Amino acid sequence: MRTLLAALVVGGLLLLLIAGDKAFADSLQNAYKQRIGNYDVEMTTEPKSPLVGTATSILIRIAGVNGDDLVDIPMIIRVVKDGVEVQRTNPIIVPYGHYTHQMTFAEAGRYALYVDINDYSYSGEMLTFTFLINVAGTFDYLYIAAASAAAVAIVLVTMLTFMKKNKNKKKQAGRTELR
Repeated sequence: MRTLLAALVVGGLLLLLIAGDKAFADSLQNAYKQRIGNYDVEMTTEPKSPLVGTATSILIRIAGVNGDDLVDIPMIIRVVKDGVEVQRTNPIIVPYGHYTHQMTFAEAGRYALYVDINDYSYSGEMLTFTFLINVAGTFDYLYIAAASAAAVAIVLVTMLTFMKKNKNKKKQAGRTELR
């Protein structure tokens, strides 16, 4: 019995050592994904719903189709709103497949984020990945909050009215039984 237990422990440790050498690339949480050619590009923002005038982190991950993070990939980021380029970076060399771009949006609306990757390894062409970012205005959340507050108020008034009617019915039922 001890020999079997020892063999299981040693076997488990060997499996941990063998599997421990494997490193899997970490994907971005809740990211938008696109695949063009041999590249998978993911993009997400922090906060998830950008707000006008607030600093926003745009997180980009560049990986191969097999899931491995690609190293030293040249890219340019372009941000466009209503067909007008709002921001453009100089060429960036992305280390270890991940890059964070800081931006503060000046206006509410829908922005297009273009990630241009220089595919010098395969096709020699510029590959453009397109992601949409919706930026909320300062009053956009006010409409949601006001509508939610109104709905809660209506539900509370309805419940209180219903409870009061039931209480009055029970009171009247108790009086009629006494007679």
